[in-house]
Amino acid sequence: MTTASISGSYIVGTGYARGVEYDRLERQAALSCPREFEAMFAHGLRHGGIVLDLGSGNGAVTRRLRAALPDSVVYGSDVDHELLASVEPPVLPIVDGRIPLADNSVDDVVMRFVAQHLTQRVRAEVFAEIRRVLVPGGRLHVIDVDDSDAGTSSGKVVRGLVAIFSELRTLQAADGGDRYVVKKIPAELVEAGFTQVDPVTSAVTTDDHPISAFAVHMGPDRYVPLVSSGALTIEQLAVVGWSWENFLRDPDAFISINVHTVHAVSP
Repeated sequence: MTTASISGSYIVGTGYARGVEYDRLERQAALSCPREFEAMFAHGLRHGGIVLDLGSGNGAVTRRLRAALPDSVVYGSDVDHELLASVEPPVLPIVDGRIPLADNSVDDVVMRFVAQHLTQRVRAEVFAEIRRVLVPGGRLHVIDVDDSDAGTSSGKVVRGLVAIFSELRTLQAADGGDRYVVKKIPAELVEAGFTQVDPVTSAVTTDDHPISAFAVHMGPDRYVPLVSSGALTIEQLAVVGWSWENFLRDPDAFISINVHTVHAVSP
């Protein structure tokens, strides 16, 4: 497995500044990490262990894991060493697909929104490397997407996003990604030798957060960079903006975004 092969369909800074993406990652983590953490704690994540945040990016989730697990050692780790430079130590740069840790040395691995950017072959290699570093009985927690079960919303904002989401799926698939990946992960983990594989779906809703917090997924700012990079047209962006503004003015507006996690144990 090579560094190039695991960079996948996610490239930071395509058509926009890294700072814009860092802000998006922070807002995304603030929205759904509480639900994700609930699922991880329910599946054995515990205080006092060694935790690896694999694919940590700029550390938005790493910092939250450290706050939730003050007695644990939480490593940030990524193939993008520029991203990793923004994460407080301890950090582990991935080189040639290798996690620079000894065999049987990690209690929990968190793999958040990474699998969707990898081909099936590379996912298998990553899962094998995770098994290598996990202690017997150690746990893997995968958080990722299923566009066929993304959630629901009221209002007309959906009209603007349906076509765009379809376009994004096509673009990501062309680069080897898969926005339906969470359906495939349980079987792949079993194939990789993991046991007690448990897929879980929960939800983040406007009962938990203000509508404005969901702009990170559904608002027009999320898609401006895709116009800059040529992936979307100005007309498509205008439709999203019109739909989002109408949505914000609706007193009965409601959003529910599904949070998909898959948990497994290394024997």
